[in-house]
Amino acid sequence: MIEEKLKAARLRSAKRRMQIGIGLFVAICLGGLWVFALSFVDISPKKDKPLVEALPKEQQPAVDMEKLRGELKAALQQYEREIEPRLKVADVQSWPVSSEIDGLKQKVMENFGNGDYGLAMDNLGLLNSLALKVLKEADQIFLENLEKAKQFLADNLYDGAKFHIEKALKVNGQSPEALQVQVEIEKLVGLLPLLNGAAIARTENDLQKEYEYLQQVLKIAPERDGVKARLNEIRDRIQTQKFESHIASGFDNIANRQPQKARSHYEKARQIDSKRAELSLLLAQILDLEKSVRIKLAVSQAEQALRQDDWEQVKLNFERVSTDAPENRTVVEGLRRADHILSLQARLNQFLKAPYHLAHPQVLNEAQQTLAAAKAASGDSFTLKRTATQLSELITQVNRVIPVTIISDNQTYVLVRSVGKVGVLTQKIIQLKPGNYTFEGTRNGFKSKLLPLLIPYDQNQFSVRVICDESI
Repeated sequence: MIEEKLKAARLRSAKRRMQIGIGLFVAICLGGLWVFALSFVDISPKKDKPLVEALPKEQQPAVDMEKLRGELKAALQQYEREIEPRLKVADVQSWPVSSEIDGLKQKVMENFGNGDYGLAMDNLGLLNSLALKVLKEADQIFLENLEKAKQFLADNLYDGAKFHIEKALKVNGQSPEALQVQVEIEKLVGLLPLLNGAAIARTENDLQKEYEYLQQVLKIAPERDGVKARLNEIRDRIQTQKFESHIASGFDNIANRQPQKARSHYEKARQIDSKRAELSLLLAQILDLEKSVRIKLAVSQAEQALRQDDWEQVKLNFERVSTDAPENRTVVEGLRRADHILSLQARLNQFLKAPYHLAHPQVLNEAQQTLAAAKAASGDSFTLKRTATQLSELITQVNRVIPVTIISDNQTYVLVRSVGKVGVLTQKIIQLKPGNYTFEGTRNGFKSKLLPLLIPYDQNQFSVRVICDESI
């Protein structure tokens, strides 16, 4: 902009100088003609005219020069305000052309001091052109060295990066971008050992170690996008390796029939990537193995319970896996046997709990049928066999007759309800099966007497006294 202004000012200056020269030439010519005319004209005081019109023509160059002086001064101030500070920033004082710039500036000042404003304007234009050319070269040097410093920085080459950033800063020491690059270059002092460690780990294919080195790098230089990208890549690869390792370990555990360990590896792999197809394959085999282990364990525990004659536990173990193995013959048959034995045991116990009902024909018939079934299954259960023996003995005891001695006063009439009359007696022995009976005594003038009695099945004899001795 200043160069254009200076160019325009120089053109105006040259135009004014030409106008002044033409004006002076015309003035000289007119002066000659005026002198020549005076020789023919009568010069008298009355005809004299004041030379008022010539003065503005003589003063016009002075006015133009003053204007030119102002323009020169403004252009010079603009140069000192805009161009010279940039020259100082670029540190061109050490350049060979610096003396030429200083020389032109000195000429401009001398021309200005001598009032030779046109020449001063020309020299200022040369000075401005030379300064802009130098600044352009400085900018080119700055940009080239800044770019090279960035390249060396990207390649983690400290010496080259430092060399070029210093050259760039020498011509533009106030550039925020260059100063930031310098900061990043200085970080290389601490980063290089970490970067070298990461590089060695990478050649050794030690992803975990490389990842740890690069994490430290990123703490020092978080602006390194390349390190971020590599970290993401390594993290993905590490996760993939961990996933594949867990899957492989899971299948190994299945081969070794270790469902819990296989399940643990499955869960860890699922946390890494829940969408991988390998998970479904591993889970299917884990479920099959867990089912197989459950069945095997249940059968083993059932067999142990069977040896202990604990059919409740036998049934519980087989029921636990009945849904897992609906077609497993061992489970199905074991569960059937357990149900049968427990059912027989329960029925036998019911009869044992109500022994006197066994005297009834219908109950006795059911008990005998149960005993027959229990006898057939007693080979599988000592408890069932023992219970069946107890019931068989109980049936015998309940259905035998026991001698019952009735004692009276030979005045009381005695009968056994639902059985028959005994009569008036002093003492009499009758035969009754064990069970509940009601003895009744009657006598004229005395209150009747009822004696409900249980004749135990486990006694060989029983006696009862029936006497009405309470008068009405």
